[in-house]
Amino acid sequence: MASRYWPMSAGRVVTSGFGPRDDGFHWGVDFGRDGGSGGEPVYASQGGTVVYAGAASGFGGPDPAGWLVVDHPAADGGGTTVYGHIVREVELGSRVEAGQRIAHVNPDSGSNGGVPPHLHFEWHRYSWTQPGPGRLDPLTMLTDALEPPANNQDPSDMPSTTPIFGIDISHYQNGLDLAQVFAEGFEFVIAKVSEGDYYTDDSWPAFRDATLAAGKILVGYHYVRGDCDAEAQAALFVDHLGDHGIPAMLDQEANSGDIGVFRAVQAAIENRGVRVGLSYLPHWYWEGHIGSPDLTGIPPLMTSSYGNGRSGYASVIYPGDGDVGWRPYGGAEVAVFQFSDAGSVAGRTLDVDAFRGTPDQLRTLLTGEDMSFTDQDRQMLREVWTQLLGQDGQGWSQLGQNAQGKNLTPVDALGAIKADLEHH
Repeated sequence: MASRYWPMSAGRVVTSGFGPRDDGFHWGVDFGRDGGSGGEPVYASQGGTVVYAGAASGFGGPDPAGWLVVDHPAADGGGTTVYGHIVREVELGSRVEAGQRIAHVNPDSGSNGGVPPHLHFEWHRYSWTQPGPGRLDPLTMLTDALEPPANNQDPSDMPSTTPIFGIDISHYQNGLDLAQVFAEGFEFVIAKVSEGDYYTDDSWPAFRDATLAAGKILVGYHYVRGDCDAEAQAALFVDHLGDHGIPAMLDQEANSGDIGVFRAVQAAIENRGVRVGLSYLPHWYWEGHIGSPDLTGIPPLMTSSYGNGRSGYASVIYPGDGDVGWRPYGGAEVAVFQFSDAGSVAGRTLDVDAFRGTPDQLRTLLTGEDMSFTDQDRQMLREVWTQLLGQDGQGWSQLGQNAQGKNLTPVDALGAIKADLEHH
């Protein structure tokens, strides 16, 4: 049986039920909360597709204020649900899952239809229909409903309530003392590797080696250019990356082209054996420059929103898990949030990022693997890799060169010795 969830979390109260009332028949149920419900999260009762979104008569506007209507296929339990007097957090046409946060109660009576903040919730038997027998009492449909996931997860499975922080750097931060960065508590580094098919960042090797030596999380990013060949961009990036085990991020913004360019560069990089683990495709570019495309299936999303004068130490200026910067778009959840370009880090002013979870959870997200290794395990693996392939995967000059002038690895050298012995 498909999962079914309450549209608001525990502690909700029914402020107006389904049925007759003084101003006529009420074709839904209103949920609120003692002390006020403005800003309260709203969750999808079942999985389905968003078929209406934004401004709607009686529910307010302009978009994103108004309503959401979710159509549920039979596999998800069937019917249609309506969420009114809300501010949507998902896009028209996007797929939502049962229990997923999709909106929050609109706290502004000026844009919510002129009512005290609350959630108006409807259940339609099949597709959306005008008032009548096709609308059901939602409370009868929620008899065995679960609390939204945030309320019924086992605490051991929940992300850390304290985010981990990282930095975003390039050659502009050349000489940055990463040892001091890590001493200040930062857990991950996102550093530029290349841009288009013509530029490699000369600070990357030093940033890469220092981060890996410290056992911290590293992502190498490529700035996508819409006017450059995808295969040429991938070749440049992978060659300068050095270590194919480092996850990549694609930076898609000004002059990067549309989502088709992004997907082409992603495929070209992954065909060369490097996983693209993160997508920097900020909301302003997605909405204002490439027509708000569906982002389903792209690597986990990173976005940026700097607030008003947000500067200082990351742990102090972090705006919290409820900030607008965490809201999903394009059918994709935000995994990493760059919340300031003026963080105070190791005596510098840097872009600072947040991830809601543990370092191992971030590693798993980026690599797609269960990273249950200790820092010592990771250091040992890197040492073995270096012994086999040489520093940066460039072989060992001590072992000689092949016909193309490239340094040999121990395996290459053994093969050459074997061939020489057989020849003689």
